[in-house]
Amino acid sequence: MKKNIKAAIIIGIVLVGTAITISIVLPYFKKPSQNTNLVHIYVNSTIYDQLYSEITQYKQDVIDQGYSAELIAWSSNNASVLKQNMINAYPQGLIGAVLIGSLPILTYDYLGGRFACDFYFMDLDGDWLDVYPPPPTNDGYIDYHGDGTGDMYPEIWIGRINPETITGINHTQAYKDYFNRNHAYRNGSLTRPHKALLYIDDSWSQWWTEYLSNFTAYSNIDCYYQNSTTTPTHYKNNLTLNYEFVHVLVHSDPLQHYFGIGNPPSEGYVTNLEISSLNTQPLFYNLYACSACDILTNDNLGTNYLFSNNSLTVVGSSKTGGMNMYQSFYDNLSAGKTIGESFRQWFWNPTYGPYGSISSHILSMGMLILGDPLLTI
Repeated sequence: MKKNIKAAIIIGIVLVGTAITISIVLPYFKKPSQNTNLVHIYVNSTIYDQLYSEITQYKQDVIDQGYSAELIAWSSNNASVLKQNMINAYPQGLIGAVLIGSLPILTYDYLGGRFACDFYFMDLDGDWLDVYPPPPTNDGYIDYHGDGTGDMYPEIWIGRINPETITGINHTQAYKDYFNRNHAYRNGSLTRPHKALLYIDDSWSQWWTEYLSNFTAYSNIDCYYQNSTTTPTHYKNNLTLNYEFVHVLVHSDPLQHYFGIGNPPSEGYVTNLEISSLNTQPLFYNLYACSACDILTNDNLGTNYLFSNNSLTVVGSSKTGGMNMYQSFYDNLSAGKTIGESFRQWFWNPTYGPYGSISSHILSMGMLILGDPLLTI
């Protein structure tokens, strides 16, 4: 796809994060010396006991999938400490981590715009430094990403399962419901037809053939791109149908989608509250929707998608942009790879991936996975 058609319009908010002290990682980086099939499941220690049944079942599901799994009750709120634990496990074969509950978030500062950056945990051998303003007045935010002892690409994948940014719900029940449907999908009792929805709002509609051709994981696709059709009501109605996967391209902020052209949008909004109240049927989502997965914002869209009814995994961005050049992601899903591994390899692909330019790299740094990264379609 043409990269210059993929940048979404920034809609109106500046993320404000809490400063996190970042320590220097080891000056060398050990590669795995054995089979790489280790998954770390980090669980916030304050919820570990009340979710013990669900998380031990999840661990067994991961083991049954063919992985080695380690369940870790985690109490530190320091992002660098959590990352160092992953670095230490990488030589033992760590391929990825699932973060359950309220766990550390790295807030990246790009030209004063701050956003949650899970890519920090994925790239284990790059440099992540606070260099602006220069010492001794550093502000405590990471603002530089470089090769370090290796490269700027991800070694592992990360996924988060955390309903606690949603207000007004029973968080314990939300966790339990999520893991119950996750187990149901894994044992075959939660199913959907192998069918997808590709929903392209007005700003991208002229390139619909490119988007459709690169959505290679599915041959049975309902693709809506006509400007008169793609409206809030039509989109919401489609979310109540039995799709397995939804990929939507629409202007957004953390709390609402903007349908049509302009601000306010010519066709109206779909809000976080509407998503959470819908009887959503799809299992997986890829949101090309600016800041929809801004996990620093309470009640963000991405988290509401994840904990709405049947959802299992949501891919999206905590900042401006979304998954550009996405064919390699869907090629890997079609080949049977997990969502997490397909996501990780998307960063590496020289033809379809985010590393064709500095601007594409910056756009991709807010990309993250909400939900279980170990699922396949």
